[in-house]
Amino acid sequence: MTRHTARFLRAGMHAALLIAALAMPVRALASVQITSACEIDYPPFCIVDAAGRADGFSIELMRAALGAMGCEVTFRTGTWTAVRGWLERGEIQALPLVGRTPEREAAFDFTVPYMSLHGAIVVRKDTAGIESLEDLKGRNVIVMRGDNAEEFIRREDRGIIIHTAATYDEALRELSMGRHDAVVIQRLVALRLLQETGLANLRVVNKPIEGFRQDFCFAVKDGDRETLALLNEGLALVMADGTYRFLHAKWFAALELPAHRRIVVGGDWNYPPYEYLDEKGIPAGFVVDLTRAIAREMGIDVEIRLGPWTNILAGLATREIDVVQGMFYSPERDRWLDFTQPHLANHYVAVTRAGTGVPPATLADLKNKRIVVQRGDLIHDYLVKNGLERQITAVESHEHLLRELAEGKHDCGIAVRISALRLIEKNGWTNLVLGRQPFLSAEYCYAVPQNERALLAEFAEGLRVLDESGEYRRIRQKWLGRYDEERRPALAAVLRYVAMAVTPLALLLLVIFLWSWSLRSQVARRTEELRRSEEQFRSLVEGAPDAIFVQTDGRFAYVNSNACRLFGAESKEQLVGQPVIDRVHPSSRVLSGERLQRLDRQKEHVPMLEEVYLRLDGSEVHVEVSAVPMDYEGKPGALVFVRDITERRRAAAEQRNLQAQLIQAQKMESVGRLAGGVAHDFNNMLGVILGHAEHVLEHLPPPNPLHDDVQEIATAAKRSSEITQQLLGFARKQTIAPRVLDVNGAVERILKMLQRLIGEDINLAWMPGRDIWPVKVDPSQIDQILANLCINARDAIEGVGNVTIETENVTFDEAYCEQHHGFLPGEYVRLAVSDSGCGMDKQTMAHLFEPFFTTKGVGKGTGLGLATIYGIVRQN
Repeated sequence: MTRHTARFLRAGMHAALLIAALAMPVRALASVQITSACEIDYPPFCIVDAAGRADGFSIELMRAALGAMGCEVTFRTGTWTAVRGWLERGEIQALPLVGRTPEREAAFDFTVPYMSLHGAIVVRKDTAGIESLEDLKGRNVIVMRGDNAEEFIRREDRGIIIHTAATYDEALRELSMGRHDAVVIQRLVALRLLQETGLANLRVVNKPIEGFRQDFCFAVKDGDRETLALLNEGLALVMADGTYRFLHAKWFAALELPAHRRIVVGGDWNYPPYEYLDEKGIPAGFVVDLTRAIAREMGIDVEIRLGPWTNILAGLATREIDVVQGMFYSPERDRWLDFTQPHLANHYVAVTRAGTGVPPATLADLKNKRIVVQRGDLIHDYLVKNGLERQITAVESHEHLLRELAEGKHDCGIAVRISALRLIEKNGWTNLVLGRQPFLSAEYCYAVPQNERALLAEFAEGLRVLDESGEYRRIRQKWLGRYDEERRPALAAVLRYVAMAVTPLALLLLVIFLWSWSLRSQVARRTEELRRSEEQFRSLVEGAPDAIFVQTDGRFAYVNSNACRLFGAESKEQLVGQPVIDRVHPSSRVLSGERLQRLDRQKEHVPMLEEVYLRLDGSEVHVEVSAVPMDYEGKPGALVFVRDITERRRAAAEQRNLQAQLIQAQKMESVGRLAGGVAHDFNNMLGVILGHAEHVLEHLPPPNPLHDDVQEIATAAKRSSEITQQLLGFARKQTIAPRVLDVNGAVERILKMLQRLIGEDINLAWMPGRDIWPVKVDPSQIDQILANLCINARDAIEGVGNVTIETENVTFDEAYCEQHHGFLPGEYVRLAVSDSGCGMDKQTMAHLFEPFFTTKGVGKGTGLGLATIYGIVRQN
């Protein structure tokens, strides 16, 4: 086929692709902006270039991962301590380089690791005796502040004297100046920094630190599942499409390649036109030129060593050879080798002698045939795997295979088509015929032993560079172009293939267009439904009688008007974005935190419970709180309902207080009725006793020995009669003669008697009020009140003291009476008696007016004094 036909075919395919691109629906999606941060000095992962921009392997990897997800990312720069703090406080959304450690699990969520490295020890070249972590005991070791290396060595007490620096650059310079004994650091970071700083007196200890294996990941703030999912998916995409290998080669290959010798590239010495030794014994061929071009582009010093294929494989296994430049991929070989992306596909075909029939095209056609193949070749492994081992003869090369076949040996051979064509032409074996149906199609790659990823990445990147520059196509055309021309179809076939490709593609594009139009209609309808639903939700929430707010990431995301009033906020902006826990009283924070954790982790409804919240001015408000889990603006959170129960609690407290006062009043009323009944009956009996005693005394003159005994009976009866009077006063059943009087005058008439009653050591102070209102009361009851109170004061004072009597006018309003059961609003005269005695404790106060309760000794008090006063006051 002509070059014109080839150009027509390419133009047809380009047109089909252009139609597909134009027909694809345009998605008007706003680019998502992610905020991140870069450490200033952690090469080659995170660095800042001369212009102050974030750079490095981890930076480019995050850009690529988020770019694959249609997102953009911006980076701030700072020390590790600073950037870590920004993520912990939520000022940024993700970090590109965080080692996953137990200490960091609580603060961050991590993607799958994109690289695992071991730590290393850096010492001065003249330092001896430091080869492992155990050798650092008692030594001064410096690490970067907050780095995973610091966390690792602090995890156990190893006796290491630990110092920290803001960056590893600073740490290595201090080590170089002799201020410390060693630096613990990631090996690759150490190699890069030593290369950049030129600190020639430092070396990296070859033995890695046992147990210090670091998994590097992207990290987000704990709970940010949305950003974490974006990063994980983007990371998977860039690892699958080769971007990761490219970036790894760009940043790490120079650090991991052998620096003390040339890279040995091996290949088959007789596999034209791919690789062979020419007449002068010099390597030549397609992959030989390809290897030399890669070496030039990537700056690699290589030695191309060709030999028998089995010898080359053996050298690769013993690491005498670093790379094989022409290796067909197979799952079996993948177990001990790593491969670049394939750059060529080759086909194995059957070769027979002319006149022996059609060459075999399937494994079944090979039955009972004598087969010759190259030893160690992929087809050799393939036929053995399919049970044809006894029929196989293996020879050293493709040329040996074809020669023996041409000489009449074997029934057929299997070889790579292009190589067989080249050898048949070279040697003039016109009696050999090639089959048209391939037995096996194999992908041609570069291969290295496993775990030589840096070397593999160099060659993979070199292939990519050659492909983009067009150099790969030039080299291929030079060596394989004539064989490609032989396989190109005719113009009619081209048109047929184009039609076959375009027709179903057009149908597919029509279906995609209709589906896209339908999808846009559905999206628009659902968007309108969601808008209406959101409006209804906000209307219901704003009109609710309770305070309602939405919290995400532990912060207010939305508040209704009642929530603003509850917290004392003038606007919603004062609350939105603030931590919810700040508005919870310290006494409720532990319980509130447990309930929030239950919401976030278990996604369970939180039932109504009483808590104490804080308003913005710091005042407390008692509330009932319940919550349900919900997603708000794409983030997991909770819908929280809050009811102010301050007034309800106040009403309940008032009800309890009134109930207690009522119970006390009923109790005193019951005791009073009992005391009144007992006093009446007892008084009647005392009248009989006293009357008979006085009658007897009239007939017993004093000289009589019984006179004193009867006198004692009469005295006791009179004292008992006084007790009954007190009981009747307590019960408010004694006969009284109230009249309107001046309280000040009534008090002044009894002052002398009260002074004698309390004694000379106690000062009695009288402080009458001015313009005291007249009251209606029995004067004897005022005397009784003052006498009882003064006696109690005298007993409470030990030695010298003061008793003060005061009067004043008071008015009780309705508010006071609501708080003091039994009081009525009005104007009153207050009679107050105070003393400097020992006072009463709370336990005594609780029984203050109970009859017969006394703290005095036996015979020193009846327990009726204050009870009687209570009765008199209630009676008046």
